[in-house]
Amino acid sequence: MQLATRARLVGLGVAIGSIVPAAEARAQAVTVDTTHSLYTEAPTKTHMTVYSPGADLAVQPFDWLQVNGGWEADVVSGASVAVKAGGAYAANHPGPDVVSTASVHDFRNQAHGGFTLKNGNVQVTGGYAYSEEHDYRSNAFNVAARTDLFQHDTQLEIDYARNFDHVCDRVQSAASPTPLWFALESSEGCFTSNPLRVSLPIAIDGFQGSWSQAWTPVFVTQLGYTGQILNGFQSDPYRSVVLADGVKAQEHVPDNRAREALALRTNWFLKPVKAAVRVGVRAYTDSWNIRSGDVTAEFEKYFGDSFRATLRGRIYKQTGAVFWSDDYTGGAPPLGPRGQYWTGDRELSPFTSYAVGLRAIYSVTPTNGRIAGFISGLRFGGTADLIQFDYSQFTLAGIPLANTRAWIFGLNASISFF
Repeated sequence: MQLATRARLVGLGVAIGSIVPAAEARAQAVTVDTTHSLYTEAPTKTHMTVYSPGADLAVQPFDWLQVNGGWEADVVSGASVAVKAGGAYAANHPGPDVVSTASVHDFRNQAHGGFTLKNGNVQVTGGYAYSEEHDYRSNAFNVAARTDLFQHDTQLEIDYARNFDHVCDRVQSAASPTPLWFALESSEGCFTSNPLRVSLPIAIDGFQGSWSQAWTPVFVTQLGYTGQILNGFQSDPYRSVVLADGVKAQEHVPDNRAREALALRTNWFLKPVKAAVRVGVRAYTDSWNIRSGDVTAEFEKYFGDSFRATLRGRIYKQTGAVFWSDDYTGGAPPLGPRGQYWTGDRELSPFTSYAVGLRAIYSVTPTNGRIAGFISGLRFGGTADLIQFDYSQFTLAGIPLANTRAWIFGLNASISFF
């Protein structure tokens, strides 16, 4: 066992030892949650629909212990860009195959579980998740520690997560340079002994720290930092990009990426109108030279003790990756070639997005006894969001994207027992 790994395990053991109390205080509580979300978009030449059901179970057998587990899935169907070409190439090579698309059908399953240990103002959490789809597998672990200080007015939290992932790709010729690599035709044969398929690793380390502060009974802030280090195959194995001389090469991006973000959120409760106003700002940067910022705002109104509704909005803007280009066949930057990497991912191009949404939650908490003799609480919620994207450089064969909006709908329900 490596020294760093041993140190993490010893540290976790010390933390657990300091949390588990000598006396086992009894508590019995069970909560069951179910969620369903639908994402849909249909920009030029492509469309995508993702349905995501999920269910979670949390059990608290003692005051100091909670265990949880759950399942979620993504059912994906639609069409994506298989071959991306720029305007300069399209002008000299007109035709229907300048930009091609391919149908997409996938199904992702994820199972997860974890625990939370509490003692007074200290809390330690650990968890594991395994997900599987036709061409991607993931093993993810996370640990977190949180403490409350100064009569719960201050809360400090630190989290660490580690992913051991694998992505499927076709076997490339060792003698061929990357501009001659071919895109993956399909997921058939992935994670089997098929000699034409290979499993490529992706390691992800994630860090997060936050400081939450209650300045007054009605005003709270939270300052948070997140960092992530990725190493491994991060290209879309199915996507090709047209390079010089009409070569269609598999997308090729750097194997290493470091990302970090700093966010500040505020929450102000307006007693006279029984409402809360939340405002957040976030700044992001990474080693691919993407810089972004966003501003979010929410207004939540309480209607009695059971119902509340929230109106929310967000503005997001980012620059493109240092190797981003809309056309890798010629011309000068920013629309011409950008070195040894190439991508057809519109999320790596400069863009701005605007989002508006509505959330509603209805809760039922009995004031006397239990509902039906055993239910201690019910909660139902629904969300609807519209996101409008504005891509300033990305085109398909020189044609700007149209209908660049996405809709997201969600439903959730929760029931508590005992």
